[in-house]
Amino acid sequence: MTDLSQLSAGLFPPHLNSVFTMTSEEGVEIEATLTACTENPRSTMPGSPRTAFSLFLQCPADGLPHFSGASFTVTHPQMPAFGPVYVERVMPEGGGSEQAVFQISFN
Repeated sequence: MTDLSQLSAGLFPPHLNSVFTMTSEEGVEIEATLTACTENPRSTMPGSPRTAFSLFLQCPADGLPHFSGASFTVTHPQMPAFGPVYVERVMPEGGGSEQAVFQISFN
């Protein structure tokens, strides 16, 4: 499992538009596509070794269990697993309920 402190925004752009699997501590498994990786310099703590960043993943909402945030381990076929990380379901850009969007923030 990858040390979370070693993750940075630079690791994720090669995997944009590819599928990641998020597995909760309760065994819920969600496959979602990485749609964005955004750096957040203004959210970075002074002296932090990395710039804060967020990952956004998306999948069809139909059939997903309801949750308002949970801890997941995240895997991808071309990256080491990382987690547990807190994943929050957020509103899709432009609204709508057909797609589920998830955000993972790293400070």
